[in-house]
Amino acid sequence: MDATDSSTSLSFQVATFNASITVGPVVLGALVATCLFGCLVVQTYVYYANFANDHRVIKFTVAAVFATQIAHVMCVSATLWNTAVSAYDDPLKLQILPLAAAAIILFTGITGALVESYFAFRLWKVSKKLLLPFLSLVLCIIAQVVSLVISTQAFKTTSIAVFETDQSMTITLALTSRVLCDLILTLSMVWCLKKQRSEYPRQATLLPIRAAVMISQDNEHD
Repeated sequence: MDATDSSTSLSFQVATFNASITVGPVVLGALVATCLFGCLVVQTYVYYANFANDHRVIKFTVAAVFATQIAHVMCVSATLWNTAVSAYDDPLKLQILPLAAAAIILFTGITGALVESYFAFRLWKVSKKLLLPFLSLVLCIIAQVVSLVISTQAFKTTSIAVFETDQSMTITLALTSRVLCDLILTLSMVWCLKKQRSEYPRQATLLPIRAAVMISQDNEHD
C-alpha cells in the first residue's frame, strides 16, 4: 500500500508539473541577467577608458561591483543548469533550493549596497545636505543586513517551499527598503540636478547685465 501510494503521488506530481511557472522564470531571468551583465562589461570598459583620473575609491567601487556581478552571473548560470538540465528528468528536484540560488541572494545584496552607498555619497556632494543621503544610507544598511540574514537561511534550507514560508516577511522588508532607498536617491538626484540646471541660465542671463553696469560705472568715474 505504501509503495502504491508513493507511486501514485509521484505520478500525480509529475502529471501536474508545469514548466512555464517553474523552469520558464529561471530561463527568462538568466537571459535578462546575462544581457545586463553584457551592458555592465561595456560600461566598465568605457568608465576606465575615459575616467582614469578618478579617485581610487571610486575605481575600487566600480571594480567591486564588476567582480560581484561576475560571481552573480556564474551563480545564475549554475541555477539555470540545475533547473533546466539536472532536474530535466525529475521535477521533484525543483523543490530543492540550489546553493547557487542562495549565493545569488548574497551577491545581489552586496551589489545593491555598493551602488546605493555610492549614490548616497554623490547625493551628499551635490545637495550639500545630510538628511536625505543619511536616510538613504540607513535604508541601504537595513536592506543589506536583512539580505545577509536571508542568504544565510537560504544556505541552511533545502526546501524552496519552507524557505518561502519562513522568509516571506524578511524578503518583503528587504525589497521595501531597497525600493525606498532607490526612490529617495533617484528623486533627490533629479531634483538637485534640475535645480542646478535652472540656476545656470539665470546666472548666464545676469552676467551681461552686471558687466554693462560695471562698464557704465567705470565711465562715470572717468
